[in-house]
Amino acid sequence: MSFETVWANSQFVKKADTDSGLSAAAKESIWTEIMKQPNWTRRVAFVMQTPLKNRLDYVAVGRKFLLVDELPQGEIPAYDLDIPEYGAVKIAARGAAPIVETNVKRVEIPTFSISINTSVKWEELTIRRYPVFDRAKERTAIAMAIAEDAEIFRLLNTAASLSPITIADQVRPFTRAAFAKLYAGIATQQLVPSTYLFNPVYYEDILSWDATDLDQVSLNVIVETGQFGVLHGLKMIMSTKFPAGYVYGLTTPDKLGRMPERKAVEIKIWDNVPEQQFNIVAWEQVGMGIHNPAGVARFKVA
Repeated sequence: MSFETVWANSQFVKKADTDSGLSAAAKESIWTEIMKQPNWTRRVAFVMQTPLKNRLDYVAVGRKFLLVDELPQGEIPAYDLDIPEYGAVKIAARGAAPIVETNVKRVEIPTFSISINTSVKWEELTIRRYPVFDRAKERTAIAMAIAEDAEIFRLLNTAASLSPITIADQVRPFTRAAFAKLYAGIATQQLVPSTYLFNPVYYEDILSWDATDLDQVSLNVIVETGQFGVLHGLKMIMSTKFPAGYVYGLTTPDKLGRMPERKAVEIKIWDNVPEQQFNIVAWEQVGMGIHNPAGVARFKVA
């Protein structure tokens, strides 16, 4: 069995939550044998393509905060507010700045289009060592995810300014108490806390916690994996596109807001012969609205 065949079935080209079935000693033995070969650098580069790409590609997180509502054709995205004392926040038609409606019992969340355009020259298909056409489609979908998250983050920022929850500025390095204030702020509104949202730059503070801040089991998980996905029973979600300066706490999607989806993401490709290139367009038609600003809490980083 060749080394490429062994590594093709290993953990390095699968997602992190899968098991290759190889022991640590077996993996170490394979690495040792590979590095003895004259072209070992090429083989290592080959097996690392997929995991590196997976780590560098942006992963959308905005849809984790709002309840996605698939709309039938012609359906009007209107929703009844069960807590009319709080205003609703929504992205206006054509993706304009978020607007606020107050003292309403029913809110309509207009849908708008998000689109990304790119192109691939014919010559690139033969020049590049990787499948540039497939990669261009992937990058277009990633750009769509970034554009979608940017709109949702704007929406959360506006909703937080209307929220009745007030939390004092917090100084770095953050302690568990800082996150507990977000938890308490959501809970005092008779809502279930669900998510902490922040920029990865603040992950440094969390990884610096020791046994005085965490129980031994959680501390062992961090030491062994370097990951910290849950705190106080809430998911910890990070995004490199989320602006630094604030840390957010959110309630469950069904109590926070809606994302009516009239048309899911679709990628269209056509051959532009005069320009000697393939044109790629990705687009979707969605709406975004938060009907309960009380489900958003945040503190500013002092």
